[in-house]
Amino acid sequence: MAARATRILQRSRQTGQAPFHVPGHKRGQGTLEQFGEVMGPASLCCDLTELAGLDYLASPTGCIAEAQDLAASAFGAQRTWFLVNGSTVGIQAAILAACGEGGDLLAARNCHASAFSAMVLAGCKPWYVQPEFDAELGIAHGVTPAALRAAFLRIPPASRPTAAIVVSPTYFGVCSDIAGLAGVCRQFGAALIVDEAHGSHFAFHENFPQAALAAGADLVIQSSHKTLSALTQAAMLHQGRGSGVPAERISGALLLLQSSSPSYLLLASLDAARAHAQVPASSCEPLQAAEAIRQSLDGLPGIGLLDERHISRLQLPSGTAEAMDPLRLTLSFGRLGLTGQQAAALLEADHGVVPELATQQVVVLALGPGTTGQHAKQLVAALKSLCCSYPMRVAADSMAPQSAQPMGRPDLTDLSFPEHVLTPRQAVFAPTQRVALEDAVGHVSAETMCPYPPGVPVLVPGERIGRQAIQQLCTVLENGGTVTGASDSTLQTVLVVA
Repeated sequence: MAARATRILQRSRQTGQAPFHVPGHKRGQGTLEQFGEVMGPASLCCDLTELAGLDYLASPTGCIAEAQDLAASAFGAQRTWFLVNGSTVGIQAAILAACGEGGDLLAARNCHASAFSAMVLAGCKPWYVQPEFDAELGIAHGVTPAALRAAFLRIPPASRPTAAIVVSPTYFGVCSDIAGLAGVCRQFGAALIVDEAHGSHFAFHENFPQAALAAGADLVIQSSHKTLSALTQAAMLHQGRGSGVPAERISGALLLLQSSSPSYLLLASLDAARAHAQVPASSCEPLQAAEAIRQSLDGLPGIGLLDERHISRLQLPSGTAEAMDPLRLTLSFGRLGLTGQQAAALLEADHGVVPELATQQVVVLALGPGTTGQHAKQLVAALKSLCCSYPMRVAADSMAPQSAQPMGRPDLTDLSFPEHVLTPRQAVFAPTQRVALEDAVGHVSAETMCPYPPGVPVLVPGERIGRQAIQQLCTVLENGGTVTGASDSTLQTVLVVA
């Protein structure tokens, strides 16, 4: 068993103690009965705090330090930090450490919301690079080295960013050319931060894509709960070997951002997830399940799969999809005349198959260490049933739903961005007012407005609102999409700088 989990288990089994320490449930003796049944007595006994022998997350010298060192070795990092506030806090800490106060940051436009909140925290001046766009599936893919280099060259030398952040793999399983991106960043003297939230398993099997750390990234953030076996909210931040971002700045940023009362269940789960991932057989059944599903799809022409053949057919630029995560299946049911949301609802209601995500055009299935062959059989049976119930209505060279209209989106072939008037921090802390959407043209946005799909913000705080942006947002809503980040989900009004 992992060392960290062992220490907690040993401490929880000490009998005859009077727990005059937090948490208030006193090792499960004072909690709602129904909640105790849900959690189980063992879990509540292990919900401990910073007691003797259990170390301190803020300044570890004992078993937490040991567990982090074991993780660094396993993942190929120079140093690793455990995170109890999810990848969100890791991304924020990485940007604060790499950019400092008021620094410049080059960010992929499809970054997670935490990257934009980090800009607010640090006062960063943002510059952007667009990922390649898949118009057929309505989703964003990777950032190419060529696009990153062009973005650096567009920035005045006096404002060259000290860091760049990209997402790889994407939510849909597409990996960028991290080695190429790292080379571009070195050329311009910038650190490469990789949001590898969905790729924490890459280091543990030869059939997985190359991990970002192995490809030369400076800082890598992983959601260990997403694709390993850690508890929800547990994550890691890794410093790459040879990274120029000082470890002290990373630790200092985490001191500012992380909870001072970390869950020791989350910490133990991180250590246990690392130990489990290092067991050679832990990846075998999920990989076999994924392969069985893929083979079955060859006999189901009504269902499209996002894979290398799809990327090649679109003729996207080199480096758009350096590799694909075999444990992430992105399916389209457009040939059956079904939207992603419709297919996902049928899969769950009629077959007990619960997808990770559904958009207008795709359904995302996330496999992990707990995926079994039986899960794969259940999914394959469900897919066959859908194909029988909804015969093909669209030619096999199209994956888009027959009834779906093109989703409103930014023109990702256009390298221009909305006019940048204020930094995100300046816009968020400025006096604001709420105006009707049709009256917002010319105002400066005080909030992020991100159409989903494709998950690429049309507007970020501090950018001037144009008529085209409003048209794009309205089109998304009219076609069943959503706009995240807006305080008014109906988008009848928007928050702007007064």
